[in-house]
Amino acid sequence: MSQQKTVLVVDDESSLVQLCLIVLEGAGFKVRGAYSGRQALRMITEEIPDLVLLDVMMPGMNGIEVCREIRSSYQSHRPCIIMYTADSSDATKRSSLAAGANALLTKEIPIYDLPARIRTFLVPN
Repeated sequence: MSQQKTVLVVDDESSLVQLCLIVLEGAGFKVRGAYSGRQALRMITEEIPDLVLLDVMMPGMNGIEVCREIRSSYQSHRPCIIMYTADSSDATKRSSLAAGANALLTKEIPIYDLPARIRTFLVPN
């Protein structure tokens, strides 16, 4: 039996975080929610998740800055980072990947597709 994978959902829209928690927990993930980039970074110091689902456009510290900070701070256990955004522009895609994100998903995808999308990034080594 495989170990339960942990996901940290980071978005300043609390209703979206709550919906992601419900959907991902229902799919068997251990899920935590953060409502800002700074809160996410504090939570990661307590427990490094297997995957971070990270909004790009947040007040204060945006998702790209958070991604850079995670990549520079965690060398041995590097969580997978998926940028989750309403902005599908090429500039956002380039900036996200340059910051160290593994992928970018737009918020246009149905929420119930998230577990399957996330699982593709959490396959065993």
